[in-house]
Amino acid sequence: MANKTEPLKSTEAKIQELENRIRDREEQLRKRTGRFKKELQQELSPEELVRRYPFRTTGLSLLIGFFTGKLIRKALSRQPQQRTETDRSQRKEPSELKSALGSIGLELLRSGKDIAISYLKHSLDKKIKPG
Repeated sequence: MANKTEPLKSTEAKIQELENRIRDREEQLRKRTGRFKKELQQELSPEELVRRYPFRTTGLSLLIGFFTGKLIRKALSRQPQQRTETDRSQRKEPSELKSALGSIGLELLRSGKDIAISYLKHSLDKKIKPG
């Protein structure tokens, strides 16, 4: 009878060994995935992109600001042209939409300028104080 239970015990041992291997592999995959996620976040962080590609990111920021301004101006110029001269002279206040879009455009331009200036300051600091 001992012979009949031996294959069963060896099969159970193999199953247990395989389950342990699977758990170990899962843990390794979790660790690798966590490391990969952290590395990817570091590689794609805005600070790292600006550090690696300073002129490209500055140029891209300026282009985005420029095109956003063009889109805002185009959207504002699509206002109905059916107003008479008296309507235009009476209504001197800009609409809420114009004000909001103008503010957004200004903020985008200021943000692009701030990014460019902070990068320039950072790069000059590195050149002046190497270390």
